[in-house]
Amino acid sequence: MTPNHRARRALLSVAVVVIVAACGSASSTVDDTTSSEPAATDVFDLAALTAPGSLGERCPATVVVQTDWFPQAEHGGTYELLGEDVVIDKDAGTTRGALTFRGVDTGVDLEIRAGGPFLESPVVTEMYLDDAVTLGYVGNDTAISRYADAPTLAVFNALNVSPQAILWNADQHPAAKTIADIAQEVDRISVFGDRPFMRYLVAQGTVRSEQIDGNYKGNLLLLTDDIAHQGYATSEPHKYATNTDAPLTAGWQLLHDVGWSQYPQNLAIRSDRLGALRSCLQLLVPMMQHAKLDYMADPQRTNALIVRVVAEFDSYWTQSESDVAYGHASMLDLGVIGNGTTPTFGDLDTDRVDAFIATATPILRDQGLDVPDLRAGDIVTAEFLDPAITFTGK
Repeated sequence: MTPNHRARRALLSVAVVVIVAACGSASSTVDDTTSSEPAATDVFDLAALTAPGSLGERCPATVVVQTDWFPQAEHGGTYELLGEDVVIDKDAGTTRGALTFRGVDTGVDLEIRAGGPFLESPVVTEMYLDDAVTLGYVGNDTAISRYADAPTLAVFNALNVSPQAILWNADQHPAAKTIADIAQEVDRISVFGDRPFMRYLVAQGTVRSEQIDGNYKGNLLLLTDDIAHQGYATSEPHKYATNTDAPLTAGWQLLHDVGWSQYPQNLAIRSDRLGALRSCLQLLVPMMQHAKLDYMADPQRTNALIVRVVAEFDSYWTQSESDVAYGHASMLDLGVIGNGTTPTFGDLDTDRVDAFIATATPILRDQGLDVPDLRAGDIVTAEFLDPAITFTGK
């Protein structure tokens, strides 16, 4: 990317920020007349998506996506939209290049920001602190818990089933098959802070409150401690199995399978930016649907990019070729990728969201959070999804 190109994009970014500020409001209620809309025939037309410069006059000059963790296979659909001109910033934890859909430069840049140690605050907070963030990875639980002060609207469901699991050493605990089983055999279950899903498990009688250790840092604790911990079934089991010093077999159960059925990695916008971003999202969201399916069909190029990015970040988290290959394969095997209750890939079933709201709201309120009475339509929308795009399996 040339200096002149960067300067031109920077100037355009300033202009877009001004436009967004003028179109948005402090309230989550948006006057939809503030944004121009394309003709209906443009919305889901693949030719429109693949036209060079298709996003140039619709989107911010740089579409910024704030992810929730280091790059890994679950983020593959977003990294699929990067072209060959990738620039990696180790200190900032960013990966940037032309937003490229099926080999065509869409006329804007894409900047993917890693989460984990690169974030000083949660994703939703970053979205409200930094107007440059276009989309953030926001699970339903976060959308509900932060709605009162930082409302977000999910426009695309990146994962139909959450890979979030509780894991344990199956070599030491061969009889344990479920979270309830392992809770009878270990003293501690280590998680990131005061997690709502752990309060849910306590309320269900699955674990005891005194077992919960909220000091987890994301490391492979089963190598050193006889405990259980949170993790992704699409990631940590493989890391444990391939550990060169002390390989072990991880047992696990998905939280989804014990009733914590949120959508975990939704691409969401700030609710107050709906009007300003509508024209952009009408083409960008179908691109994301296609890109995720393109990645699932042929992951090699994007997997190599993910491995490269994590290596250049040079942090404690690593991704090998076998790590991302396992992540990709297990998303298929576990049904993490799928259509849900309709043929539309990436949609959010409102009945499921309403049921999760009913489950999560009392738990979040018990944590002292201000959670208003919400319905699915407050935090998710199918407006920008192309209903013809569907996942057909492996």
